[in-house]
Amino acid sequence: MIEIADVTSRTGIPGKGKNSRGAKRFKVPKASELLAGNIRDQIIRGKLRDGDQLPAEANLMEQFDVSRPTIREAYRILEAQQLVSVTRGAKGGAVVHAPSPDLIAENTLMVLQAEGVTMSEVYLARNASEPALVRLVATNAREEAPPRLRECLAAEEQALLKDPQAFSAALDQFHATLVELAGNRPLRHLYNAISSIIAVHQALVAEQKWRNKEATQKTLAAGLRSQSKLIDLIEAGEIDKAVAHWRNHNEAAYKMWITNYEDTTVLEVLSRNS
Repeated sequence: MIEIADVTSRTGIPGKGKNSRGAKRFKVPKASELLAGNIRDQIIRGKLRDGDQLPAEANLMEQFDVSRPTIREAYRILEAQQLVSVTRGAKGGAVVHAPSPDLIAENTLMVLQAEGVTMSEVYLARNASEPALVRLVATNAREEAPPRLRECLAAEEQALLKDPQAFSAALDQFHATLVELAGNRPLRHLYNAISSIIAVHQALVAEQKWRNKEATQKTLAAGLRSQSKLIDLIEAGEIDKAVAHWRNHNEAAYKMWITNYEDTTVLEVLSRNS
């Protein structure tokens, strides 16, 4: 049996606004919101695990003295958060899902598009965070990082001989591996929210630059040599030098990818890719 607090016993939480006498109003949550909140809390705390089946609607109605529409509204709330999936019918029911990191990226991209954020801002955000990631990698993954990053580098070198889409995908994998090796989960989730749009933008820019293929490949090859130097510095335990080198690398990369695209928005990039 799932352990959900009495959804009818709470008085509510403070809300905005005042009543006619000037006192603050309180927003009283609906029973469906309280039920959904309690189920969500149990999923977060691990009391309900991925793949668990919630009790039948009739059992929940009896257990918490709520109506079937209340149960179904709670399910709709949780479905919108991708925490349960519901199938109807005699053999149907609600199945629990663990919170997905993809929601962070999806919601972040939606906000970035709505706010008219430019790709210049996105790259500057990455430039601010990646030197810190390099420090974590050099400190915590000195032995593991060099072989894995060299594997990524080899894939980039092969992709450079193919086409811009293949190269941008390989480049994105190098940066993603850096983030993974850093071992910081909050940074990984936040970085993943912007890495997808950077990958799309780089593919579009590379395709334009590929018209002058020889010059473009020469520039990109210089970037790969810079990545190789970073790996050598990490392997040698030269933490401060690795951080400084990667800061300079990102500043050069910013000019490479953003020149002539300074005012391009995230919305425009995703629209071109759709």
